[in-house]
Amino acid sequence: MTTEVNVELPESLRSHRMRATASESVLQGTVHWSAVQSLWFTGMSAAAIAGGVAWFSWGALLLFAGSTGIVLLFGHSLGSHRKLIHDSFQCPLWLEYVLVYLGVQVGLAGPLGLLRQHELRDYAQRLPDCHPYLRHGRGFWVDAWWQLHCELRLVNPPHIRIEERIASDRFYQFLERTWMWQHLPVALLFYLWGGWGFVACGVCARVAAGVFGHWLIGYFAHNHGEMHHEVRDAAVQGHNVRWTSLLTMGECWHNNHHAFPGSARLGIQRGEWDPGWWLLLALRRFGLVWSLRLPEDLPFRSELVRRNEHGQHRKSPWADVFQAILRPVELRGELVWPGRYLGAAGLLCLLGPDTPSRLDRGASRMAFKLPDRTILGLPALCVAASRRDILPVRVAAILLAPIAVLFEHSRRHR
Repeated sequence: MTTEVNVELPESLRSHRMRATASESVLQGTVHWSAVQSLWFTGMSAAAIAGGVAWFSWGALLLFAGSTGIVLLFGHSLGSHRKLIHDSFQCPLWLEYVLVYLGVQVGLAGPLGLLRQHELRDYAQRLPDCHPYLRHGRGFWVDAWWQLHCELRLVNPPHIRIEERIASDRFYQFLERTWMWQHLPVALLFYLWGGWGFVACGVCARVAAGVFGHWLIGYFAHNHGEMHHEVRDAAVQGHNVRWTSLLTMGECWHNNHHAFPGSARLGIQRGEWDPGWWLLLALRRFGLVWSLRLPEDLPFRSELVRRNEHGQHRKSPWADVFQAILRPVELRGELVWPGRYLGAAGLLCLLGPDTPSRLDRGASRMAFKLPDRTILGLPALCVAASRRDILPVRVAAILLAPIAVLFEHSRRHR
């Protein structure tokens, strides 16, 4: 049995579920390929692509969007994160079970496994230094491989003390043992409802999107975005990824969460949309939740420093693109297209007469020129297409923009 060593901690970490046995507990370790994790994500992704192509229907696509939104909002944001992990609000036990069960449907892990992963990462990030795996500290593609296909094996991992109410709960123990199998009843229901297309989109695509999106937001939320607060002497800071507030159900306000981890409200500044908080307010009106904790209800943290009113930030690769897409009237500009790739007729056919564009035979890359900045590469094409007065083209441009931004971001960091 390992003897616990006294490690100097911030006051706010002295009541944490994690306890380090040495100052190097979150530093010394190696990353290994995890067969279960890798095959789970790869298999779900492959089944989603193959099934989506073979049995595509608009009903299946709507099922994917609806089921993904439900499990992210009710399950991951409220059940797994704000309730089970942080206990930031109170509710009847039956409702807690329903929310946590929906959290399992995201496909990340069982409830106890997810709690352990979160607590280890949270504890390590608040110490002066930790392993790059725990702080998303490597390049984009390395971090993607690590988080989606590998596991970290620490030499001397911290101990976790989960309260008896959760650790000994038979329902949570059952979900922990069977969390992968819990997707089978849903798959059967969707098959009876709409066939294999509904299974591919309503289960496989939903799980693949949930796992991939969880990593993607985690990567950017620890590397890019606004910062209203700073946790002094912490290994990593949280960042607010503003343009994903609705997609993440408010979980994107990660700088706010690092500052006030026990708050039920994550979007605490003006204009920070937080669907999870909106749902909690609605449930409170019906008497289903109560004792919602806010930042002012939490203990004082001496290591927490407030930044200036507007928040300092590292440049996010998302910001310019989505600002240009979502504000087409205020941000007028034109697309410059390298002439050797596409003629004037092709450009007109692609973007239509409503999109400002011109050919430049001397240009080496696509560029959408705004009054105060220029967007390059595939994101420029998405911005230009979003100006076209055809709804499907605009929707396609918005949906493809994140992929274009990620491609451009990875291209610049090769």
